[in-house]
Amino acid sequence: MKNALALLFSSTFALTTGVNASAEVQLLRSAYELEDPSGYCLDIPGFGPRMRKDAPINTHTCKYNRPGFSVDEEFEVTESQQLRMPEYDLCLAAGSLESGSAVFTIDCAKDNAHAWTIHANGNVTPSGTPGLCLTLGSERVYVNSSPGNLIANSTRSISMQSCDEDREQYQSWKWSGTSEQDTPTANTLRAGMSPATAAGIKALGHEVRVQETRALYASLPRMFGAADVSVSKEIAYGPEEQQRLQVYSGVNRNNPQNAAPVILLVHGGGFSRGDLGNFRSTATHFAGLGYIVVNMTYPLEPKASWPTGSQSVAAAVRWIKENAVNIKGNPDNIFVVGQSAGGAHVAEFVFRPGLVNGESPTVAGAILVSPVVGLNVENASPGETAYFGDTSNAWKDKQVLGNIERTSIPVLIMTAEFDPEKFRVATARLFHELVVDKGVAARFRQMRGHNHISHTESIGTSDAQATEAILDFIATAGNN
Repeated sequence: MKNALALLFSSTFALTTGVNASAEVQLLRSAYELEDPSGYCLDIPGFGPRMRKDAPINTHTCKYNRPGFSVDEEFEVTESQQLRMPEYDLCLAAGSLESGSAVFTIDCAKDNAHAWTIHANGNVTPSGTPGLCLTLGSERVYVNSSPGNLIANSTRSISMQSCDEDREQYQSWKWSGTSEQDTPTANTLRAGMSPATAAGIKALGHEVRVQETRALYASLPRMFGAADVSVSKEIAYGPEEQQRLQVYSGVNRNNPQNAAPVILLVHGGGFSRGDLGNFRSTATHFAGLGYIVVNMTYPLEPKASWPTGSQSVAAAVRWIKENAVNIKGNPDNIFVVGQSAGGAHVAEFVFRPGLVNGESPTVAGAILVSPVVGLNVENASPGETAYFGDTSNAWKDKQVLGNIERTSIPVLIMTAEFDPEKFRVATARLFHELVVDKGVAARFRQMRGHNHISHTESIGTSDAQATEAILDFIATAGNN
């Protein structure tokens, strides 16, 4: 590994030793990714009017290809071996030549002593003190970034520590061009689905295999965990026993302080199963990205019958609007995500406001994930029969297809390649009805390689296909 790093630095070593070393402005970043594909760049804390030039310097996810935003990460090497930030005429300086010292930026004109050496192995040391290395902290902390970022920005602390080969990954640095990479945004397609997961989903076929599908994702690492979010206690949003919700917000992000977009999650379960645990990992992920997430459950059959589900969604939306300030959400930027049976309830809420008692609230957008929008006695599930009633001749008036009343709410319809046929056919008919019969510019996305359960199970893993679709819709359909 050391030899590889020596080769890596041999092409850039002249930047620190040549007389004209200041000719090129670059990012000084970690040689190792350390869980962030963009790596960590030396960075002044804060930005713009909140920039803290007198605070200890730290690191931030490198801001590649972001003109105007990367200026607090750009360095050049002066003839006197200073590491200078040309935008501010500030130079890097160790607080002291002792292990544990913080690192600062100081006025370059007043800095006559803080020269640096970048060694062939990637170590960065104060000149004349080769045993003291610029060192990344071991703890990764998520920091504020746009909710549209697919990968959350993060930071690690910086200090001077004794150089140690065992800490190579935290003490190895390299120069990197400001346009060397793209800043990761929601623009990948199936890039993170492993061959094993893809083969497992394909083997399950078009049947709804809940437990087997969840097992494929049970051991996969996720971007955020319980420590990254704050979860409220269960809150009643209506009089029924199962009308309960929980509010998720990120603990390491600043977005919730600024009236963040709100995502309301409505789980599936064939109208007879499901609870607040269904979408726990999905809620955790979107909260970690900076959204306020409300995870709801609702009455199930046999206690509940049509149209209790859509009425519950409306009640939860009303609760969000009434409590938006308290949960730090934006009441005018609410997105409702419903999957399978939950998608049926969301679709009815969106398209059939007449089913709701009183005035039906509006939302900024809705995502229908493999929703139940058409009913057929020949392929109806027991839950559908129990919820909609066993008189099939009345189903035509109860289903969403053919009964659309409202088309003003932006909609994204998501299906899966391995959805059962009845879902693929019904959602295609819904899209046709919206676009052809109603003249609505609805959106449609098929999740390649996924089944009826896996597209939502994948949210938060390296498989970002469903996450990308949802984030893109929220970014372009809402009041952002």
